[in-house]
Amino acid sequence: MGKPVAVLVGCVTFVAIAACTSTAPGTPASSSPPRPGDPIDLTEFAGTPCGLLNGAQLRTFFITQAGTAAPHGTGTECRWTPSDTTALAYHAMVEAGAGGLAAVYGRRATYPAFEPTSVHSYPAVHTDIGTGRCTVTVGVADDTVLTATVDVTDPKLTAYGDPCLEADRFAGAVIGYQGHRAP
Repeated sequence: MGKPVAVLVGCVTFVAIAACTSTAPGTPASSSPPRPGDPIDLTEFAGTPCGLLNGAQLRTFFITQAGTAAPHGTGTECRWTPSDTTALAYHAMVEAGAGGLAAVYGRRATYPAFEPTSVHSYPAVHTDIGTGRCTVTVGVADDTVLTATVDVTDPKLTAYGDPCLEADRFAGAVIGYQGHRAP
């Protein structure tokens, strides 16, 4: 009687493992959440991120001067400083063709922080949270992410206490503007 039970347990285990496998053998499963909305094509801004927002959107952040683009990692980042302070800076960049948010999830152990969130219903992750600093990376398309960082050096500024709220707000402005832009 011991043998049929062992065979039955073995069969049940095999069926359970087979049923739980949803990807082809050798294909890693994506651990990032799905994108609920239409993709936003930001690929044109990978090399020119200072064009992500127009003047009206930038003015809502008290930015009246053009941003400054500079190489950052494997891409180009734009930095904007509001006209009313030098203690606050916004940075943004677009990475296209590097695996999207799934690649960010794959590198999760390499970030100082990893806090899943969402920005305008798009899946996102806070990957750099520190005193007066927050970086949010948003999956805007399968193979494209928007990364926004806020640096605040003055503890008297409201954004100093919750820089992630400000980083999410900035990334949300980009998503809202670019997501509704006429083709």
